[in-house]
Amino acid sequence: SREGLCSAVMLFPSTAAFGLLLSGTPHPPFAVRVRPTMSLDPADWKLLSRRDQVDGALTLAAAEAGTEAQVVTVTIPRSDDAPSLGLLLDEIATSGDAGIVAVEGLVEGGNGEKATAPLLPGDALVAAAEEGKPTTGVSLEGLPFDSVVERLSSLSSAVGVVVSVKRLVRKPRATVTVRFPEAEGREDARMTLYQGANLRRAMLS
Repeated sequence: SREGLCSAVMLFPSTAAFGLLLSGTPHPPFAVRVRPTMSLDPADWKLLSRRDQVDGALTLAAAEAGTEAQVVTVTIPRSDDAPSLGLLLDEIATSGDAGIVAVEGLVEGGNGEKATAPLLPGDALVAAAEEGKPTTGVSLEGLPFDSVVERLSSLSSAVGVVVSVKRLVRKPRATVTVRFPEAEGREDARMTLYQGANLRRAMLS
């Protein structure tokens, strides 16, 4: 089954949050700020490893049944005069070669604020590519902070960058009351169903 092909990767909250202005060319030293991860909770996420993926790629998914990871793609303008992405990034969880790097905030007046759609705190980075050049695409999903920075830095800072993130959103839900015949002497049952759920299966479970 599909579920049988997946296994979860154990992740641990990171003790550091990193704030930096990312550009396609490294400009050390990076600004590093050690502080709590604020509202970015790694418990809301899970990383799945597919046994049929030889490259060991990981998939970021929502941890709770009531939420789902929605892919949002934006373009951030850049140029030789303004090469920074203008993003504050936070490594919210890490374990060996696996990790979750999310947007903590945007640099005031930076390129991140000029993205074609708003990037929100908690958005997890999954991919990036130079604008108009999809073959330059790099995967950022399930990688630790250093690997994310390395791959982002491989992109040209003279052109815009197309960034894909996964954003947790609440699934539409409904509360259903099931009433049984009086002859059965059973109390009414209440259950919460999320969009796409099978009512019959939920009643039998």
